Parts: sequence; C-alpha cells; structure tokens
Amino acid sequence: MRSPYLLRFFSKFHIAFGSIFLVPLLVEWIYERQLGQEMLMAWLMPAAIMGSLGFYLRQKYLKDHALEDLPGLSRREGFLLVGLSWILMIAWGTIPFIITEATPDFASAVFESASGFTTTGATVLTDFENTPRSIILWRSLSQWIGGMGIIVLSVAILPELALGGMQLFSAEASGLSGGEKLAPRIRETAGKLWFLYVLLTGLEMVLLKFVGEMSFFDAINNAFCTTATGGFSPNGASIGGYDNGWIEAIITLFMILGGLNFALQYKVFLNLDFKRLWNSMELRIYFLILATATLLISLNLWWEAEVIHTTIKDQTVEPGFTAALRYAGFQAVAMLTGTGFSTADFDQWPLFSKSLLLVMMAIGGCAGSTAGGLKIIRILVLFKHMARECSRLLIPNLVKPISIDKRTIDDSIIWGVMGFISLYIVALVLCTVIMCALPHDAPSDPINPVPEGQKWSMDLDTAASASLSALNSIGPGMANVGPAKNYAFVHPVGKFTLAFCMLLGRLEIYSLLILLLPTFWLKR
Repeated sequence: MRSPYLLRFFSKFHIAFGSIFLVPLLVEWIYERQLGQEMLMAWLMPAAIMGSLGFYLRQKYLKDHALEDLPGLSRREGFLLVGLSWILMIAWGTIPFIITEATPDFASAVFESASGFTTTGATVLTDFENTPRSIILWRSLSQWIGGMGIIVLSVAILPELALGGMQLFSAEASGLSGGEKLAPRIRETAGKLWFLYVLLTGLEMVLLKFVGEMSFFDAINNAFCTTATGGFSPNGASIGGYDNGWIEAIITLFMILGGLNFALQYKVFLNLDFKRLWNSMELRIYFLILATATLLISLNLWWEAEVIHTTIKDQTVEPGFTAALRYAGFQAVAMLTGTGFSTADFDQWPLFSKSLLLVMMAIGGCAGSTAGGLKIIRILVLFKHMARECSRLLIPNLVKPISIDKRTIDDSIIWGVMGFISLYIVALVLCTVIMCALPHDAPSDPINPVPEGQKWSMDLDTAASASLSALNSIGPGMANVGPAKNYAFVHPVGKFTLAFCMLLGRLEIYSLLILLLPTFWLKR
C-alpha cells in the first residue's frame, strides 16, 4: 500500500467534503437569522477540522512526494480508499447530530449518519416539528451525496485521481453493469453520470415546487432523497403527509428513474438512443415486476376494502380500486427501488400484499442505479444458472454459456454472483439473530404495551425486516419498524449492527468485507 495515494486522496477528500458542512449552516441562517453557539459549533467544527486536516495532509504530501513519481492506482488501493472514505464520512457526519442533540446518544447519531450516506432512510428521530432545518437538510444532503457515491463524485471533481479512477469506480459500482464507461477517461464517465444525476434532481425539484405546490425547502429535500432512492422526508408522515396526488405521481416517476441503470439512462435520454430501453432484459424485467406487483396488490387492497379506511384514514381519498391502485403503485415502486417513502401504513395491509412488498425489498433495482438490494441482473443470472444446472442433470456434458442481452457472462462472474448471494444470506441471518438476542427498549405499541422500564425482546418479523431493510438500503420494515414507526427503541449494539449492515449493503458486501481479510493487508 503506497502512502502517497492515501495522502493525496484524503487531503482532497477532507477539503472537498468538509466544505459541504457549511451548506446546512447557511440554510439555518437564511431561515432563522439567528445562530446560537451550539448551531455554529455543529457545522463549523467539522468543517474546520476537516479543512485543517486536509491542508495538513496536502502539505505533507507535497513535501515528501512528487506527482510524477506516482504510477497507476492499484485495485487494492482503490478498495481501501472506497472503504475508508465511506467510514470517515459517516463518522464525520455524526458530529451535527451529537452537538445539536438531535439524536439521544452516540449510537443513534452513528445510525442516523449511516442511514443517510448509505441512502437507507431508517431514522431514530421522533420529533420532526422541532428538529432544526439544518439537520433536516443534512439528512437529505447526505443521502444525495451517497446516492451516486462519494468516490464517483471525487473522481468527477478531482482531476488528480483520473489516472487511477477506474479502480475507484469499479470498487464502488461493483454490480455486473455498474461500472460501464461512457467515455474513454473515467473522470469524464463520472462527470457524465453526475450531470444526469444533478439534472434529474433539479427537474424533480422544479416539478414538486410548481406542479405539486410544495414549499421550496421541502421540494429540495424530497428531490435529494428521491433521486438518491433514500427515503428521508422533511415531513414526519413521509409523502403521505402531503396528501397530494401530483406530488405522489412526480415522486413515483423519479423513484422509477432512480432505480434504473444511470449509464443506460445517459445513453437513452442524452444520446437519444431509445432502442436500448427495449433491448435491455434487466429493464424489461424491472418494469414487469413493477406492473405485476402493482396490479396484484391493488386487487388485494380492493378486495379488502376496509384496509383503505384504516391505513389512509387521515387523507381525503375515497376507497375503491382507483385509490387502491394509487397507493399500491406508489408503495411497490418505493419498495423495489429501496426509496422507502410511504403514503400509507402498509404494515396494516393484508398478508399477501406485505409478502409481495417484502419480496420486492429483497430484489432491489437495476445494477448501476442508486437502488439497493440483490439487483435484478444478479437474480436473472441466478435463475439462468439454475436452469443450466438442471439441464446438466439430464445432459452431463452439456456446454451452454449464459448470456444476457446477447453478451456471454463469464463463469467467474457467475460464481461471483453466487458468492455474493451466499454472503448476503449469511449477513441477513446473522443480523436477524443479533437483533432478536438483544434487550431493546419497549416500542410504543398501544395494542400490546410493555411495562415501563422493562426490556423487550424483538420479534422475528421486526428483526428480519429491520435486517433486510438495512442490507437493502430501504428504511422502513414491518411490524415495530414499519412506516408509521422508527428505530429509536433499538438497543445501541443493535443500532451499530444495523449501521454496519447499511454500509455492507451499500458497498455491495465485497468492497467492505475485503478490508477485513488479513491477506488484504499483507505486503506484496
């Protein structure tokens, strides 16, 4: 491992991202016009520390090393920079939560910061009305940064990293088609992706403001979180709190776009190559899943008509198939893309509808998107591999390559997918077991109340859905972590465990676990 790369990257990293802490401070001043010492410390302290550290590392680097002495960045160094960058950003992101006391303890601050940067959207906040606007914006901004990826942003804005940028880019976007290049140089590729990302965010913000008649502050926050498929909303009741069909339609559209491969979107929308939409098998399956799930859940809700009354009782919507279609469509998109927004308490829906939502939570969006989950293309490879193995039971010497979109998938990639899914299942089971074993605080449950001061053992539904939500970057789960509830009651160890699973899922397991292997740190 070569120290010049670490010095150069982390000097730029701290200077660039330290300045982001000044944005919430500016917003707080615009709205409040008065800034107390606590508020100033919450934003100026991390900005000053990161800036000073960045300039110190820069001076040390310039003193001891010359730019021309550095050859290309190795893949091993790329994984290290990716992992450390995410860990550091989450760590720095806890400072505002701690100083402003927006979260009750350190574990909650880590949980909230990790949930933001990994675009999970799970929260421990309970009082949105009294939460400072700067904290609300910071949550949304962290999701927007994490949506496309801190490293991709760094490669796009830091020319010095362009030489070894592909190692960083492939370490971050480790899906089967996540690292597709749009230009000969990786910095240009990252720049094109961020151009599209910013364009979609700005367009959604304008539509929410002028078509949905949303406040400018809410429009910015919701646009940040939708494009990143994050799920943090400035409204405590999520998108359902606005009770506006136009807002729901706009956010649904951009959630769908957020779950698509951004490289594919760039080629389709900015290069006007619309044939790629139909030619992509992953995209066809993506829309087929959305359409099928929406129809089935709509029919289920329509059949169970009373559910519409109980889950959207505070909204001005008449029950019927149209209402069922509206809420089923929004929730199906929110779960498949991992955005986690809600317009109704889907935990109260019939078991069939909840089961479909859980399946979509596990599937996730397309490779190369801001969505989490297993990704559709991995599941497609899995089923094709299973079909091939079944055929080999009948014809042992069968040679049948697996192909997607007329491209043959190498066996090394197929075994990589199998390994990823295996690790995913192991992580899900371990996290569920840990969550069930911990003594949590009693959640607020008027139906089955727990005596005050008595610790509570988490039920399997809550533990499994919370673990699935963390790994797939979704946010709400089922039962006591459903859309109408939060994670404030979780034991501190449980919050750290879920935060680790959020990071594990966001970096697609391999990119983080590889740092824990002893062989990774051996000198070569």
